[in-house]
Amino acid sequence: MAILAGNLKTKLALASVGLALALTPMIAHAKGGHGPRVTFEELDADGNGSVTEAEMRAHRAAHFAMADADGDGSLSRSELEAQMKSGKESRMERRLDRMMDHLDADDNGVLSQEELADAGGKRKGHGFSRMDKDGDGAVSKAEFEEMGKKHHGKRHGDRKHQD
Repeated sequence: MAILAGNLKTKLALASVGLALALTPMIAHAKGGHGPRVTFEELDADGNGSVTEAEMRAHRAAHFAMADADGDGSLSRSELEAQMKSGKESRMERRLDRMMDHLDADDNGVLSQEELADAGGKRKGHGFSRMDKDGDGAVSKAEFEEMGKKHHGKRHGDRKHQD
């Protein structure tokens, strides 16, 4: 009976970790974060246009196996850390690719000051005037902080960041 109980504990622990890995992207997205995004096509393993529970389980199991670097059936702190870093690096690479595609006007693989200055589009050159609310030709600390609050709110929602 002790062997069965130990096996049951292992299965429950693995199921809990699998569930946590599966729910993390949804929780992160709900909180305004950017967890890994799974496409429908990734889940639809047989390509028949619908996703079964078995396909979802297989997808979770594959992600668990990728994170389980030593193949021991469990995830250590260092394995979880490596998986998290890998996701951040992947997102950063995609963001950098989009930036270069959008900003590198001459397609030479580097951004010049001119290309960055031209990046503002129709808002280009209006940053100072938007901050200088009273139009006196100078930005006060209050005007500067107000613009920071507005900019922060647009990018990160209403979340409060604690340092």
